[in-house]
Amino acid sequence: MFDSALASKQFLIKAKNATKWQGKIWTESNHNLDRIVSRDGVDYGIEIKNTQNYINREELALKLRMCRALDLRPLFILRFAPKTYMHMIAKQGGFGLLFEEQIYPMGYKSLMAKVRRELGLKVQSPREIKDGDMQRLENWHLKKLSNY
Repeated sequence: MFDSALASKQFLIKAKNATKWQGKIWTESNHNLDRIVSRDGVDYGIEIKNTQNYINREELALKLRMCRALDLRPLFILRFAPKTYMHMIAKQGGFGLLFEEQIYPMGYKSLMAKVRRELGLKVQSPREIKDGDMQRLENWHLKKLSNY
């Protein structure tokens, strides 16, 4: 769903599960970036985490190093993250897009209602990613673009 949402805002997907970009190769670990996208001449290394738990701090730091090594601007799409994580991402010139509710495939509406009611978890089963979430990313991108 995030692939479609990114494309709707003209972020072109250039690679999936990537360990290399523009002749640079990540060899420090067996990790990869979920996506590499480009818009307006800016290349982004994307990590998407649709989990109840935060991304592990060490994994976050490693993915930031990957983006630096591959000369990509970091973009983390996360269900939720502490302010310290968002600060780490911003310090590297990147953006953390928080979407708050864990996303399940469309068609699980009744299950999601039960999970919310009985477990108190923030979950949803939408048709598409909220435009407001993607608009925040686009606004940030355009603001950064104008600052170059």
